[in-house]
This record gives sequence, structure tokens and C-alpha cells, in this order.
Amino acid sequence: FLHTCIFINTLIYLIIEFTLFLQYCLFTDGAFPDAIPFLKWCHRRGIATGVISNADERYGDSILPMLGLGDDMNFLTFSKTVGFEKPGKEIFQAAMKQAEPWLCLVNPDKDEDSFNPHCPPLKPGEVLHIGNDFKKDYIGAKNAGFHAALLDRYDEKELAYSWRQKGAPVFKDLIDVAEYLGREQFELGPPQASSSLR
Repeated sequence: FLHTCIFINTLIYLIIEFTLFLQYCLFTDGAFPDAIPFLKWCHRRGIATGVISNADERYGDSILPMLGLGDDMNFLTFSKTVGFEKPGKEIFQAAMKQAEPWLCLVNPDKDEDSFNPHCPPLKPGEVLHIGNDFKKDYIGAKNAGFHAALLDRYDEKELAYSWRQKGAPVFKDLIDVAEYLGREQFELGPPQASSSLR
């Protein structure tokens, strides 16, 4: 039995931060066009999705639902709530604990709280973290034992090149991530396994 879990960094743009899900400004079109299809793709495959963010919890309470993203997220982990920020491994460990119940639901599509009593605990090597900051997201996730990938949403060729040179897999958007995972018949396992992201 292998869990599959994807954590998505979502830094809400309000003052100085940008995100994987939102456009440049809260008052524009809202979520990136690939965000909801990606979350639905994950849901259809039984992949638990959630957020790890150094933002505070109000983004999960109000902004993500306002953008139509709240229902497709299984869990939200905010630094203010857990007392640690990325790249610290503690916030990644807290997110794993929040993800475990979602991975052990017997019928996740139904309104039942029926859990598999034999569900093994989630292991770091069974998690893919997708982010947009090399140190906070890629290094932080790798130090926590996760698989990690970065998005280059704004076609910053030099930045993406430097990330690749440092060993990070870099994708243009979440659809590219889904296509890669599907094409490679990717399965999450220990990061040193041959099935890990390149």
C-alpha cells in the first residue's frame, strides 16, 4: 500500500508574495487556469493535496475558498498555526500529520468518516512538494525527505536554469507536472528510488 500525497506551496499575493495559484494581484482573474484542473486530476487519482505556506491561516479561511480552491484541498498547513516556517522541516512534518487522515479514508468521495484501521503512516518519501522558491520549497522539502519540484510560471529562464543546475526539476505549470507524472507512470517512494523526479 503506497500513499500518494502532493503538497503545494501557495504564497498569496497581497503585499509582496506571489503564488502558484493566484495571478499577480488579488483583484485580477484569480486562480491560475491550471490550478483547479490539477487539483481535480489529483482527486480523481486519490492523491491528497494540501498547502504548506509561510502565510497566515486567513488565506485558507477566506481567500482560497473565494477563488474556488477550498473544496479541492484536503488540508492547509500555515506557519503561524504550527509555529515553524519553511524551509524548516518541522512545518513539512506538521503537514504530513495533517495529510494522513485524508489518505486513510475508505470512501473519500462520500460524506463518511470511515477510516481504514490498517492504514500505514505516511512516509516523507511518499510526498511530492511543488513550490516556487529554491530554498524554502525545494531545499526545505528535500531536507524533510520529500520529493520536490519547482514551477517557473513567469518564464524566468536564468532562474529556472540555475534551479536545474542545482538539481531541481522545474516545470512551467501544474499541467506540465500532471503530464510528467502520468507519462512517466510516476510512483512516489523513497527519494533515492529510480522513480524519483529528475
